[in-house]
Amino acid sequence: MIGFDRPLRPHWIYESLLLAEPGQKLAELNLPFESIARELTGKEGKRKARTVLFRCFLRSKENNSRVRDDIFLKHLSVDYGLEFMKPIYLFYLIGKTDTLAKISKHIFRLYDIGDEINLQFLQNKMIDEFGERDVVGRATRSFIQTLEYFGVVNKTGANIVLKKRIPIDEQQLRIILNLYSKEILHSPQISLNHLPEFLFNYFNLPNVKTVAQKYNGQDWDYQHRVNDDYLIINDRINYEADK
Repeated sequence: MIGFDRPLRPHWIYESLLLAEPGQKLAELNLPFESIARELTGKEGKRKARTVLFRCFLRSKENNSRVRDDIFLKHLSVDYGLEFMKPIYLFYLIGKTDTLAKISKHIFRLYDIGDEINLQFLQNKMIDEFGERDVVGRATRSFIQTLEYFGVVNKTGANIVLKKRIPIDEQQLRIILNLYSKEILHSPQISLNHLPEFLFNYFNLPNVKTVAQKYNGQDWDYQHRVNDDYLIINDRINYEADK
């Protein structure tokens, strides 16, 4: 299991993406990240947070020391700004990080919106399933803190409440469906009636089929069948439309 050693704040992701250039050496972003993560004081904490962020959002699969060539999230961030991009960052982070996907499955199996999360119980469920006590414990605590930074949970002392789903509009859902197909499923076909709860349940979605119809022929081919509704996603995400 890959660890999630430190929580991430949305503006760290946003500012790092704005600075990054395709193919750039990641080491060149180390010093700028010191200023970006201004809430952190210790060098070790900054290093671990930087490692998590770079691995999730910037690092090339082909060369671990460089920024990926297709920084599509940078283009979106430049076009739409931090507040618009927050739910998209969270969606991408969970969808691309197996550890967070596994924690999320437990969260929505155990809790509903408005429920208090028992952090120790959640950690124990993860440890029972995956072992690696220290790694799992750190990842669970860091993810819950990340959810607080994104506004999903509310922490008051030792109490942690699954506060709300993040509202998203039609354009945000449009981008999320494109990313889900291209970056997470790695398949052009999406079943609209079987969107995974662990990933989509963090968000208060607009009517999915209305959005599917609205962008039919532009972003995808919307197919209604007897047992399900499907999107066949086009090859390229259109970053510019409907701003």
